[in-house]
Amino acid sequence: MGAITQSELERRIKGGDISGAYYLYGTDFYDIQITEKSLVEKTVSKDDRDFNLHSFEGKDIDISALCDACECLPVFAEKLCVTVCDLDLETEKLPDKAMKQLTETIKNLPETTVLVFYTANADVCKGKKTPSAKNKKLIDAVSKSGTVCIFPTKTKSDAIREISRLCSKEGCTVDSAAADMLFERCCGDFLMIAGEVQKLCAYCAGKNITTETVNLLTPETPDAKGYELADAAAAGNISLSMKLLSELTAMRSDPVYLLYVVTGSMIDIYRARLALDSKHSVGDVMNDFGYAKNLEFRVKNAFKAAGRTSAVRLRRCMEILTETDMRFKTGGGIPSVLLEEAIVKMART
Repeated sequence: MGAITQSELERRIKGGDISGAYYLYGTDFYDIQITEKSLVEKTVSKDDRDFNLHSFEGKDIDISALCDACECLPVFAEKLCVTVCDLDLETEKLPDKAMKQLTETIKNLPETTVLVFYTANADVCKGKKTPSAKNKKLIDAVSKSGTVCIFPTKTKSDAIREISRLCSKEGCTVDSAAADMLFERCCGDFLMIAGEVQKLCAYCAGKNITTETVNLLTPETPDAKGYELADAAAAGNISLSMKLLSELTAMRSDPVYLLYVVTGSMIDIYRARLALDSKHSVGDVMNDFGYAKNLEFRVKNAFKAAGRTSAVRLRRCMEILTETDMRFKTGGGIPSVLLEEAIVKMART
């Protein structure tokens, strides 16, 4: 028992070696949800799920009801399954009595019960490399008598291989350039990518998926287009900057959110420019600033953009964005107008 790798957990599930409590967490929410589904399917048949599958949401969870469900006996089956989605103990703040009841239930889980904690949206690490203190208590409780598995974010190469596999499963093939475009348009979010793959395969109906198909059916996200906008403004291309801002406005994107996206992208470019000036690499920036593996493409793009401008110009752009943020927060004007003014200022710097 304890922590195991994703591949080892997949092997055990495939072999039917399922028992006790599980805690699935990490940044790859897609694989976490697929694994939770596999655990349920291997534990409880479809016909028995009305009686032998009990599902709980972490928000406002009733710990007594959860523990009672774990103590139940399966109905006309060998096992029952209890799932708990997105239980974040930093936000739920369980009383000591409830936490003790939960850990005792995990410790003394009946052999006929499979208990699965999994994160579909919650970040139990709070942006850090390890779980927060309160969440770690629950993970440690599961680890002592059950199984813990961490699902790290896919690298771009892993994601592209998975895109190819999903397309093949649906009877389609996909060009490597098309898979690359899909990855970047979805900003590496594999939950979004998986949904887009289903749509593309339904459209192609067994044929090959090309960049033209992706361009036709998969729109750029505001995040991806926001990066293009920051790049254009940093390079002083005012006509392209205004065109991209117009396209983002047509997406009905919130100006406050757009300012956040553009600022984040400009920070990436500024970091890359400083790295170039001091002879540092993409890997150095990834490590020093804690970028997830699936965001390597963003750092590489930032290096390309940084080569078209100077650190002095980028510092001035950051000053303009900071001033705009302050005006947003103090009610210094209409947000959409303030954002447009900031874009023009940056492009003309």
